[in-house]
Amino acid sequence: MFTFGAMKFLRAQYLFVFLMASSLVISCGSEEIVQQKNVYYPWESYLTKEIAYVTKGANRLQKSVILDGEKEEKILSEVDWKKEWALFLEADLNKAAYQTAYDHFSEPGMIWYSLKPGENLSVKKFVLHIDAEERPVKVEIEVAQKNLLFETHKKLFMNFSEGHVETYYIEGSQQMTWTKPTEYKLMGVLLPK
Repeated sequence: MFTFGAMKFLRAQYLFVFLMASSLVISCGSEEIVQQKNVYYPWESYLTKEIAYVTKGANRLQKSVILDGEKEEKILSEVDWKKEWALFLEADLNKAAYQTAYDHFSEPGMIWYSLKPGENLSVKKFVLHIDAEERPVKVEIEVAQKNLLFETHKKLFMNFSEGHVETYYIEGSQQMTWTKPTEYKLMGVLLPK
């Protein structure tokens, strides 16, 4: 005779089998993580290593900011380099959505990526000057965004010596709809401690 106890036992068995099968499917799937191959210069990776280098070296920062014509200068001993260089990090082109969006031109000592006509991404141009060891000497990046609420334009520059950042410069403007544009310039010079 069939009882409720046997029914509970069968449900428990089915639940156990279902959970085991589910965990096998999930665990098999997680082992098949596909790592995205870099299509463009590995900028984010390089700059992340540079952040670790300058953090370890305990560099100071001489920073000048001009906002709508008013200038402010500071020398900073404590710097969160990841935040300081966030705009440069965000300009990395090795993102899934970007894989076919850029034309690539290169010649000895220079790599140039230009947004293809018809593409609508924020990084418009990325130019990298490199030395014989393929380390950056100079980086130039143009970023622009426009929507119904605002329009921004930025030019980012970073200069290197022996593969390490020496100076960087950002100039740009941002305009909210129906307001005048805000213009800014920022220059950073790395100083030894």
